[in-house]
Amino acid sequence: MASNILQPDQLPRLGDHLWIHKKGYSHHALFVGLTQEEHPMVIHYAGWVDGFRSGPLCLETLDRFSQGKTVHVRQYRNRLYSREESVERALQRLGEDQYNVHDNNCEHFCAWAIMGEHNSKQVDWFNTALGAIHPGLEAASKGVSGLKHPSGMSSRARKQVIGAIAKDLAIDWGLKSAARWVAGPVGVAAYVGYRVSKQILQHRKH
Repeated sequence: MASNILQPDQLPRLGDHLWIHKKGYSHHALFVGLTQEEHPMVIHYAGWVDGFRSGPLCLETLDRFSQGKTVHVRQYRNRLYSREESVERALQRLGEDQYNVHDNNCEHFCAWAIMGEHNSKQVDWFNTALGAIHPGLEAASKGVSGLKHPSGMSSRARKQVIGAIAKDLAIDWGLKSAARWVAGPVGVAAYVGYRVSKQILQHRKH
């Protein structure tokens, strides 16, 4: 899907899907128009404000969203929803705090507002790349990214759990990689699930 560069003296069109390059990924927003003070505004998932967790869907100025970076406008040949409808759909979800990197990230949100489908090119590309190496890695990626934070756990506790899981995975991957390679995607997904549940249970006991 092609994109055009938004020129410094140019304003997006209502309902445009905007994105910028960030370190290792792209960040996306939907343009919702101008305020009474003529400030261009977007709606997007706020940045990583709590460790591995994003903030809620919020309104922000275009300048604050772009942070001086080049803004790209994704092109849609046939929009399912009109530009006005896309903005209405997006604003109905304002304040939502259900970010999930694998199936509900900022790119998914923009695609949903315009086309009614949760699509993310960068997630698809990442999973395809892992699958080319081995399908088990793709399954592990989906399993980890789909995790929900246990209710009642503090930010520090979540980081401890995630850190412990990462440590276990790193050690075991080196010691038992051959066995997991044979096990395939089901085996790796089951292994990740086991490690996650084990670490959460250990945390709760303390």
